[in-house]
Amino acid sequence: MNSKGLAVVVLAAGKGTRMKSSLAKVLQPLNKQPLLYYVLESLIPLSPDLSVVVVGFQSERVRDAFSDKGLIFVEQKEQLGTGHAAQQAESALGDFSGDILVVCGDMPFIKSQTLIDLVNRHRKTGAGCTVLTLKAPEKKDFGRIIRDEKGAVVKIVENKDASESEKKVDEFNSGVYCFDKSLFCKALRSISNDNVQKEYYLTDTIEYVVMNGFAVETLQIRDTVQLSGINSQDDLLEAERIMTQQT
Repeated sequence: MNSKGLAVVVLAAGKGTRMKSSLAKVLQPLNKQPLLYYVLESLIPLSPDLSVVVVGFQSERVRDAFSDKGLIFVEQKEQLGTGHAAQQAESALGDFSGDILVVCGDMPFIKSQTLIDLVNRHRKTGAGCTVLTLKAPEKKDFGRIIRDEKGAVVKIVENKDASESEKKVDEFNSGVYCFDKSLFCKALRSISNDNVQKEYYLTDTIEYVVMNGFAVETLQIRDTVQLSGINSQDDLLEAERIMTQQT
């Protein structure tokens, strides 16, 4: 990591409807710690200048659980999508200049070294945005990385909006990104909710970056476990099993 500024935005506002639990998703216990704990731990070696956590469902409980971590909390009052969640962080970023690392609060196995590698790749290439992607043969309900004939990223298509041909793509979006801060804010202001779910997708910022002449780079990994998001009780049970194996 070099001396350029780094801020982190953690998306932790979701209710987690599929969890079928009264507890916010990022507070679901995994090996006696809430899911968000593991994500925050993975960020420590990056030494970010500031860490902004976007909260929503049970926001006060999430704030209370992590009140001693030196975090800046902002609230997403309505669940209008990942792009809308990220927009809530803009005011907290204020006069900060540098790079913005966006991570999800429900990925307990993401590794610090992977995040460091992503930021380093972003800085080395001078890209407008660098996306952490998963190359995997099995089908996932993640967004697909769409490239042109030269291999350059042109957009990310959410699974629910993907055509049959796009669903055959075997490179998936992780939901982890590194952006130049000024471009990040401009891209967030450009997105709309013209899609199947009528939500503001953070993934739509990629098309804005490309359309404005900036490169989108990727760091591709094949470690499915690292990018496992917890969306159901079955996912949580599987995560417990994985964590037991790792310890």
